[in-house]
Amino acid sequence: MVGFILAQILGFIALILVCISYSFNSKKNFLAYQILANIFYSASFLSLGVFVGGLNTIISIIRVAVLYIYEKKDKSPPIWLFTLFSLLYLYSGNILYQSQLDIMAVIAYEIFNIAMFLRYIELTRYMMVFPNCIIVVYNILSQTYTNAILDFVEIVVLVSMIVRFSWIRQNRRIRYLL
Repeated sequence: MVGFILAQILGFIALILVCISYSFNSKKNFLAYQILANIFYSASFLSLGVFVGGLNTIISIIRVAVLYIYEKKDKSPPIWLFTLFSLLYLYSGNILYQSQLDIMAVIAYEIFNIAMFLRYIELTRYMMVFPNCIIVVYNILSQTYTNAILDFVEIVVLVSMIVRFSWIRQNRRIRYLL
């Protein structure tokens, strides 16, 4: 019971950090908050014994930290890094495979990997919607209900940020034309 409650608290902290990350129009700031959020998400999964989600989130922490370093230097990461992380997600899913649900997590993390390697924050936001939907279903089927609710809230915040920044960009274009 203590592990369950702890997982929900950690998941809630992660949600707050992820929602804050989507509000930045800078990829560097986005990645910094994603590192923190993934630390809490990983701890949440691991406290429930959901090892594929936990390990993949640990891999995500490392990936986002590496991408943060490249972004800080204003450089594109090499394709071999993308391939390395993609293979790590596949490998972790294979060695920790417990049920067919784990395939959903691996697919979601592969799409997250693609999204995170995009240099443009707008594209990253768009690419994050679908894998987050997969993770909501994964959480429900894994009975991590609070994480499912939190991930659904994340989707709502993500979509609202997409709309917000699209609206801002559109208003700038209109002002420019006037």
